[in-house]
Amino acid sequence: MSTGKKQILLGGLILGIVGLIVWSNVWKSNLTVSKVTVEGNRIVEANEILQLAQVKPGTPLYDLDLAAIRDNVVSNFFIKDAVVERDLPSTIRITVRERSPIAIINRADILYIDEEGVVLPHSISKETFDLPILSGLSSIASLKVGATLRDDDVQEALTILSASKLVNKELYHLISEVHLRNGGDIVLYAAEWGVPIIMGRGDIACKLVRLETFWNEVVRQRGSQALQYVDLRYEDQVVVRWRSSPA
Repeated sequence: MSTGKKQILLGGLILGIVGLIVWSNVWKSNLTVSKVTVEGNRIVEANEILQLAQVKPGTPLYDLDLAAIRDNVVSNFFIKDAVVERDLPSTIRITVRERSPIAIINRADILYIDEEGVVLPHSISKETFDLPILSGLSSIASLKVGATLRDDDVQEALTILSASKLVNKELYHLISEVHLRNGGDIVLYAAEWGVPIIMGRGDIACKLVRLETFWNEVVRQRGSQALQYVDLRYEDQVVVRWRSSPA
């Protein structure tokens, strides 16, 4: 092939590529938003997320700042992260990852706390019902929504609750309260008859497994109303005291 023909072919190819780019840009500029979808939410209502996103129907799809939309969505304390995507030809898809409350903080107004220690505001949702209470926190009056509690007592309490879910969800729901004692032994209170369960500190997984086994094999037989307290501080054993007569 002669040099002239090669130049003609190359010129045609370049023109074709330029034309394709121009056509693509024109096509993209004509795309507008007709729908915004929300996925992954259980606690925060979809309408609330849509209000935070502030995406108006008819807006040119490629004029939207996806990072800004994400920042708006994650301003809700219950939303841990969000991914915002264009779903051609006319949809914005928002996928959220929420913070799940693991306990209620014991104070006059209702606040929650998640597994990472983040303080969450009150929310009416099925996901925030039937949670254990976390009591005995220091400086409770100064707690602020969005703060992360990192002190050792709180982190150990959260580990107990998270581990109880992993052992058995029924074990998690057996716990009605986790009481902190300013660096001392952590005490759980059972949902059944408020039985105190002295956890002590450390060795959480093994203690919870022993507690679950003891509760299922012994307490279910004798009745929790006959139980005065459970002490899990001793290695490889469960120390208990029974009432002289059932309450």
